[in-house]
Amino acid sequence: MSTPPTAPPRPTEATPGPRPIDPRFRQRWVEVRRIEGRRRLRVLLILAGFISFALLAWGVSRSPLLDVDHVRVTGTVHTTPAQIGDASGIHNGIAMLDVDSGAAAARVRAMPWILRADVGRHWPATVTISVVERVPVAAVPAQAGFAVVDRAGRVLATQPAPPAGLPVLLGLPPAGPASTRIGGRAADLLAVAQAMPPQVSQRVSGIAVADAGQVELRLQPSGIVRLGPPDQLAQKMLATQTVLTQVDLTRLAVLDVRVPASPAITRA
Repeated sequence: MSTPPTAPPRPTEATPGPRPIDPRFRQRWVEVRRIEGRRRLRVLLILAGFISFALLAWGVSRSPLLDVDHVRVTGTVHTTPAQIGDASGIHNGIAMLDVDSGAAAARVRAMPWILRADVGRHWPATVTISVVERVPVAAVPAQAGFAVVDRAGRVLATQPAPPAGLPVLLGLPPAGPASTRIGGRAADLLAVAQAMPPQVSQRVSGIAVADAGQVELRLQPSGIVRLGPPDQLAQKMLATQTVLTQVDLTRLAVLDVRVPASPAITRA
């Protein structure tokens, strides 16, 4: 039995191939890539410039040419320039850019004697520290000698003996270390100390709190001045000054100026 003949294969349709890219699109694509490349290059160059400038600035700031060569201190009386410089933390050889003026001034103001402090940088290599010191107005007995205090009652220093020319405030708690404040009725006694004219203060050795809150001046070589409460101080000091310039202190026991218009004298 013979095999029937097979039908010839049908012709198939050809699969279309990729269309060629339009040369205009290809040119545009190349231009876009080129523009993006130039943009990235500009960004890299700018970043490199900033980094180079920052490194150069850092290197210049660390150059010995911009180190602190001079620390100049003005306004010191009871402290020394060396003490001020040490407290500020500024010394020769540190970079000028590392000088923190505000922090340095705060450290100096923390010193017992210092009321105000200003720190300034003067390029290329100088730092100035200007201070205003506190003014001592009295002394207060302390556990180890006598403490010198200013008008606000701040302890400035401690020394073995009473300082010459300053009255001693009596009847107060012992003074603490430097930079602390005295307690008790210190404000009343300090007000009296500041109200005394020179003609009175040079004859006063102490200011004391007496009974019932009354204030007394202890005179040298002897005698007392009864001020009463610490009010009308200008009038009371004027009356005290007038009497002290007219009487012999060696024969004065008590001068009562509680009524300043009518001072009373008790002789020894």
